[in-house]
Amino acid sequence: ASFHTPPQHHLSLLWSSLLGLARVHSSVEDSAGVLFAYPLLSCFSPGERSESVKMAEMSFGPRMRAARGPAPEKEDQGLMGALGLGQHMAFLQGCVTARPADTAMLVVDFPNRPSKMLGAVIGDYGPASLLQVQLCDLPRLPLGKLKPTEIVVEVHSSSVNPTDWKQRKGTLSQMCPLKLPTILGIDFSGRVARGGEDSPFREGEEVFGRQTLDRMRELNGTYAEYIIVESADVYKKPENISHDEAAAVPHACLAAYSALGRVGKLVDKKKLKDKAVLILGGSGGVGTFAVQLAKQHFDCFVVASCSAANADLVRSLGADKVLDYEDPVFLKGAGMHTFDVILDCVGGDDYWEAFKGSLATDGVYVTLVGNVRYLADDKSIGMTNALHIRADYLFRQISN
Repeated sequence: ASFHTPPQHHLSLLWSSLLGLARVHSSVEDSAGVLFAYPLLSCFSPGERSESVKMAEMSFGPRMRAARGPAPEKEDQGLMGALGLGQHMAFLQGCVTARPADTAMLVVDFPNRPSKMLGAVIGDYGPASLLQVQLCDLPRLPLGKLKPTEIVVEVHSSSVNPTDWKQRKGTLSQMCPLKLPTILGIDFSGRVARGGEDSPFREGEEVFGRQTLDRMRELNGTYAEYIIVESADVYKKPENISHDEAAAVPHACLAAYSALGRVGKLVDKKKLKDKAVLILGGSGGVGTFAVQLAKQHFDCFVVASCSAANADLVRSLGADKVLDYEDPVFLKGAGMHTFDVILDCVGGDDYWEAFKGSLATDGVYVTLVGNVRYLADDKSIGMTNALHIRADYLFRQISN
């Protein structure tokens, strides 16, 4: 589904998706999220796929850590620190270095700048009906001055991720409270309206990318006509895909890459032969990208599960073998292969119990959802849930 503002405003929201908690991960900065998007790697030429992977290589962790700087020393980290959740909570809350609060905040000037912009604003946590498309102030910066690496983007398309609707519903309000009213949105595709002096992009260039969580809260998200983003989170849009298609790529593709390459350690095994990957939920958002990345970039034998209706799609994306999860013998077929990575985009302990024996000696089981299928669809994630997930993670690390 999508909705469109009047033609004179370049704002269309394609329903795509995001979020999850990776059970097996080296750090939250490198963990993946769950998304639904479109199988768009097939739209890229081999060279463009390579460039897309370069964008993934720029991923979350290093820049977020650099932005935060060294963690302040604390005498007592308390229970959260003892369980290793301190930095995780800081990341999820978008705790990065803030801009000075004592400087006049002014609108950044750029060619043909309007006095107002349209945005999809939420004034309180609740259902999607609370989203109101209305005139809003343009994003403001200290003295209206861009940082050298920042750019102003005129948004043509954005996508809706699970992170967005979970924030909108209040599911994440305990871990990542919003300053309401606010404009949500992470993914975007559009045109550069102005670039900082060190930005690699020129005015008028078509780009796509992601707005980080902390910047969304500090300035505004991508459900608006204009955003200010770091150029490191932006890439040139391929000419052979539309803005709608490009806006569905960033988080979904980055999540799949992070899950397989970083958390699943396929980056370290890239030159090895005879690698195999099992993707549970191969026709979903992360799944469609994961199938393509596992086959085309990491050169793996790919087994993926999906419904019979989506089997041809998953095969066309590169899966060597497709399993019908509705088949009564699906879970009994575990153990036929040994996998370097099992990527679970569905969740649930039945999958873990059925397939954990199929892991190679140094294999990694990555779940983007958790031990409860479709985790947090209808309940809030608070500290109790986070502690349970952390304990479950530690237990499975030991048992794996």
